[in-house]
Amino acid sequence: MSRPRTPYGPKLPGRLHGTMIKVLAAEMSDQGRLSRGKQLWADDAVIDIVVGHGAVTAEVQGSRPEPYVVTLRVAGGAGVPTRRELWVQCTCPDDTGTGADACKHVVAALFTMSDEVTIEPELVDRWRDSDRQPRPHERGEVTELSTHARPDTHDHPTDDEHDTDAEVIELYPNRDQGLDKISVLLQAPGGAAPPRFPYLEPLRHHGLRDRLLHDVLHDAIEALEIRWD
Repeated sequence: MSRPRTPYGPKLPGRLHGTMIKVLAAEMSDQGRLSRGKQLWADDAVIDIVVGHGAVTAEVQGSRPEPYVVTLRVAGGAGVPTRRELWVQCTCPDDTGTGADACKHVVAALFTMSDEVTIEPELVDRWRDSDRQPRPHERGEVTELSTHARPDTHDHPTDDEHDTDAEVIELYPNRDQGLDKISVLLQAPGGAAPPRFPYLEPLRHHGLRDRLLHDVLHDAIEALEIRWD
């Protein structure tokens, strides 16, 4: 376990990276959840944070006795991840399960991660040391990414409330959507490409020398009827 640290002093080495992580938290949440998450962070509700290779795990004390567990997974790369390169998850009932939306506990964890990076910017390199791919490829969604549109509110919902409205964002509109539907039906793994089929040489049939046999086969084919029912 690692207790979160509080940055202090005028010259902090990771100040820029820390600010970028706070901006990332704002991009992944609505105004209400952002405000409540910042309050949790200010109230020291994040009681534990561990920065691992590819993921950050934090415990956030909510309204229940047991703290909620937040996981922040990233794709491999360098620097502060973008929204597309980050998967977020929380054990609270407000988690949407999409990996793209931040509840108030995730916001608090991201702000705490911002503090850690502000003090020790090298933590970003450890966090990004991952073999994961960007989020749409991991989920097998190449052309569409579902996100939940949330109301901009400052009210405090109960832990059991969920958002239901959704919007679809087109990521690669020029891609053949027919292939994507096939990959979903076949349950293809994320990032899988269409199979390559071997080239087949067309069959070449020599003409029948027997004219009578030729006429009989021709008539048989003409009268052929196939019933599929």
